[in-house]
Amino acid sequence: MNIWHDMHPDLIRKEEYTVFTANSMGSTAVLAFEGSTGLLQLEHLSDPYVAAPNNTGYLPRTYTEDGMPIETVILCSRPLPPMTLVRCRPVGLITIHLDGEEQRKMLLSAACADEFWSACLTVEEIPTADRKALVRYLRYDQQVVGKPASSVEFDNLDAAEAYIELCQQEYLMRYCGAVKIEDND
Repeated sequence: MNIWHDMHPDLIRKEEYTVFTANSMGSTAVLAFEGSTGLLQLEHLSDPYVAAPNNTGYLPRTYTEDGMPIETVILCSRPLPPMTLVRCRPVGLITIHLDGEEQRKMLLSAACADEFWSACLTVEEIPTADRKALVRYLRYDQQVVGKPASSVEFDNLDAAEAYIELCQQEYLMRYCGAVKIEDND
């Protein structure tokens, strides 16, 4: 089974979806999704004093500009083990502007089973300290992989849902032979 391709499509909707986790909150090991196998592989180890402030994961049946599924930061009160399936809903979209014109986009998702974070409906409802910790970590992580971030932006739920729809269409075109219908008006 390849978790990227074999998840039932009904479990991936823009309003609520199943994420498979990659990195656990508090971990210093950074795991990356390996698309051909559907498994995780060690990308790098962070400084022992710089731990991930959030869990992260990937959204199956989506295809981004970098040829991988959408990566998401999971708002959850507890660390989640890698390769755990978690029901989430979107809260916003993170855009990391790298040096030059390159960008990296990530969803910001709330774990539905977490009483505290499931009540968070907008980016503005995330405590400022949590947003700042996430930005510091994302900047650090980009520096480690040699692609420094010039800025990090948080966008709203509408942007997140539009990004999910776009990446689902790209996935269907790439892997399912679907034809994109263009509006010719």
